[in-house]
Amino acid sequence: MERKKSGVQVQSVARAVEILRCFRYTPEMGISEIAEEMNLNKSTVFGLVNTLTGYGYLEQIPGNRKYRLGIELFEMGNLVLSRIDIRNEAKELCAPLVQKYPATVHIAAHSEGEVIYVDKLDAGSSLISASSVGKRVPMHCTGVGKAILAHLPEAYMDQYLQFPLKKLTEKTITTRQQLAEELMNVRKTGIAMDQEEIEPGLSCIAAPIFQRNGEPVLAISLSFPYGRIRSINIEEAKEELLMHTRALSARLGYRG
Repeated sequence: MERKKSGVQVQSVARAVEILRCFRYTPEMGISEIAEEMNLNKSTVFGLVNTLTGYGYLEQIPGNRKYRLGIELFEMGNLVLSRIDIRNEAKELCAPLVQKYPATVHIAAHSEGEVIYVDKLDAGSSLISASSVGKRVPMHCTGVGKAILAHLPEAYMDQYLQFPLKKLTEKTITTRQQLAEELMNVRKTGIAMDQEEIEPGLSCIAAPIFQRNGEPVLAISLSFPYGRIRSINIEEAKEELLMHTRALSARLGYRG
């Protein structure tokens, strides 16, 4: 889903932001690569990159003349995370789940048709290394994504479905009807499930956290690698997860 653009925009600022976004999936880029990606001439890109480097948002790599994201972005990102109080409360409240189950707890928010992992708690033997804080993943094939998507306005769902549902494994949901049925079950039970839909061997259960107006602000999942979900009492785990997410929703003023 593309980022919404509205209101008056300053072209140079917009271009600078788009340069930073070029590095989301590529750790290093040179001036020529950025210019080609953005369809701009190299002199324009050089000026923008030089400015971003001067302010610490990019840094040049010694030796190969390419660029990478700078420390200023890391510091600002940490500042944003430190001010998300509900994230910290969710992390503290979910710590007992990690101690009890051979799982990884993910705390996720949503943005532009994706979910973003904003925190992660690992059991010592969880063995889930693919996820990381800050990583974006699709909504339709993740427990946290479906937990949130099920409770967003219908207009959001319609916009989301303008784009193909990417198939990541043999078990990924790829049709509108399948997804609608899945989300109806999420609304009925309060729990979303991912059964090897984003990664073979990985299963999870997830539930949303609601803010006061009834919209989901975060979701929490318990993720189990390599069939370990079969070694636990899944119904008990679901109830515990719901207990925690309902408590956090109540903290935000939700009374549903």
